[in-house]
Amino acid sequence: MFEISIKRNKCYCASCYDSTQPNVLTAANTKYTVPRGWVAFGIQVDNAFATSNKIFDNWYTTFFGTSKDKLEDIIRNRFIPFPGDHLLSGGTFVLNLPDQNHVYTSPSINYASLEHVCPIDTMTIDGTSYDFQVVLQCKQNPADVQKLRSGKPKVCKYLSDADLQWKTDQRSSVVPTHLLIRAKKR
Repeated sequence: MFEISIKRNKCYCASCYDSTQPNVLTAANTKYTVPRGWVAFGIQVDNAFATSNKIFDNWYTTFFGTSKDKLEDIIRNRFIPFPGDHLLSGGTFVLNLPDQNHVYTSPSINYASLEHVCPIDTMTIDGTSYDFQVVLQCKQNPADVQKLRSGKPKVCKYLSDADLQWKTDQRSSVVPTHLLIRAKKR
């Protein structure tokens, strides 16, 4: 399906990332929330692109909520596509949002994992049912990012509602770096 970058895998469960560690980190002088309760699997990014654009030094860290059905197409594409974009798989990227001219992200894992953009799916493993969600942690080019007020107040206790929803009209400016998965027993 896609290449995992093992050296960048990280678990944010309570055992691996305890409560004494920070809830907010900073990248490119901008705060983002730690994805507590999630497991992060590093995604192989295009090294030439990452190096020439210094994405790990100069780009924001953001989250893009999605569904399991869209993961493979997004990760293969290596960027978050815009609605209507033709994908490498031959399909067309579809999002049911009124604004089809922007990609929306958030510096808050809580905001990006709201169910209207990040549906809860169910799976059964060894007879036990789990609810799970998937979010992509990304590096986002700070150029032309519009920071908007959250449509859902008080979703994130660590970041201001004033700029929880970000949007950009710049193609190839949001690069997935980690697949985040959260699973809870039903």
